[in-house]
Amino acid sequence: MPGVKKGETEAAQLQENLEGASIDDTIQPRQPTSLQGLLRFAMEATKDEDAPHSSELKPMDEERKKFLEEALKTMTINVVEVLQKQIAVLKNVGELKANDDPKDYLTAIENICEYIDNIDIANDFHKIGGLMILRPCLQSQNSKIRAGGCELIALLTQNNPTCQKIILENAFLPELIALLDTDNDVKVSIKSIYAISCLVRENNEGFNELIAHNGLHVFLKALKSKEERIIVKLAFLLSALCKSQPDLKSRLVFLEYFPVLISLVNEERNMGHEFLLSLLVTLTEDNPAAINEIKDPKYSFKDIITKYRSSILNREECEEEDQYCRILLHQIG
Repeated sequence: MPGVKKGETEAAQLQENLEGASIDDTIQPRQPTSLQGLLRFAMEATKDEDAPHSSELKPMDEERKKFLEEALKTMTINVVEVLQKQIAVLKNVGELKANDDPKDYLTAIENICEYIDNIDIANDFHKIGGLMILRPCLQSQNSKIRAGGCELIALLTQNNPTCQKIILENAFLPELIALLDTDNDVKVSIKSIYAISCLVRENNEGFNELIAHNGLHVFLKALKSKEERIIVKLAFLLSALCKSQPDLKSRLVFLEYFPVLISLVNEERNMGHEFLLSLLVTLTEDNPAAINEIKDPKYSFKDIITKYRSSILNREECEEEDQYCRILLHQIG
């Protein structure tokens, strides 16, 4: 049966790609790939036997049944064992020099990232010693490894109180803040914001640590870089924090965020403007001190918003921004 032979070849190739993962009764499927792959294998295995005009269902013969069972086995793996192998690879990541090839380490990070957005697997990752590779990643001489370390922390802690607590207890938040403050690679900065966000949003302990480690000062400095992607990430994060931590609005006024935010809005339009305007609306909502601040003539805030609104008027893609402008103009009277 030519179709079966081809299917068996593809299944064997897939088994190699799974890097020798073992099989047992507690395995967990990698669902998106396995379902598509299994369907493809089944179709390849039986296509030569399909009758062009027949819809009659026939019992599955033993050879076909055996093939499908084997294909299913190759599509399932022991996730913990896979994670342990990747952790073993990353144990030496601290020895990586600036000019060394990081390919194996990056592959290991990517493989781990495929699984740890699942809360149960993230918790298992900690139990099998995964935390030991995080700090060497953050401190690596290679910027891609540093960014990968940030992403690992983000995926581990997103909507996961258990991992959030563990990561905070192991003092990773100050390191993430330091990366945002001092790292020259924009991708590392963006990933560090991602990780910080996953640790502090809807998490009072994380938020308090952010304040204690001067995170708001670092955020303000990062906004001044005028890097568009950083502005988007930070404006979104600050808006979310203001909604869950109402006293943050007063802190941001005191730390003189308004001059920076207004200056950024006055720059040439980019994708960050929608998020900046949204943040300004959030900051001024039910906040008389903030409204009084932006009314100060030194900012020319009303003129800036009026001019900006004129530049986006009747542009369908700018409807949200126009709405924010109208709210701000109404608030300042």
